Amino acid sequence: MANDRLMVRKFEDARADHRKRYEFAAERLKGLRVLDIACGCGYGSWFLHQAGNEVTGVDIEPEAIAWAKEHFSGEKEDSPGPTFIQADAQKFHSRIYNALVTFETLEHLDYPQVLLDNWVSQVIASVPNQEGYPFKAHRFEGDKYPHKRHYKPQEFEELLTKAGFKVKEKFCQKDKLGEISEGTEGMFLIYVATKGA
Repeated sequence: MANDRLMVRKFEDARADHRKRYEFAAERLKGLRVLDIACGCGYGSWFLHQAGNEVTGVDIEPEAIAWAKEHFSGEKEDSPGPTFIQADAQKFHSRIYNALVTFETLEHLDYPQVLLDNWVSQVIASVPNQEGYPFKAHRFEGDKYPHKRHYKPQEFEELLTKAGFKVKEKFCQKDKLGEISEGTEGMFLIYVATKGA
């Protein structure tokens, strides 16, 4: 199993900082077709679905997707839940989604711009903040999907702007305990961005 994927059977069992990112997104997304990229074992996709969205979770790891289908698809309860697809985030594109949620993903990608060109009108994304959590390549040696870089707040905004988005909200998590606050002074940045009218 890839190092960043938490194998839990209930949303409440996930790490606090991960849980709070999905709670943050669920407050802002209602009644939309949501693409959850790098969904891991599926608990976040399930939470977004419970908030009233039609959700597709995508992850590169077959084992993570198998777990998501078993524990978070709703198949056991005979009620429709999220759809889960095993795919490379940089190769998965569809015009049917309104919003993209992607937490702690962009820093792993050689070409993050490709992921952001996903024809959605809203993005909620998080990345490690270079100013609060400086990138050191040796920390990620041996990881199956190592970090390629971390982003300064302005660099993160520029990445989203180049994909046609306008950043509407800037939040951060100061540490791995997960509390989310306004601003950019933390270990992790969480931005909400939109495009179009």
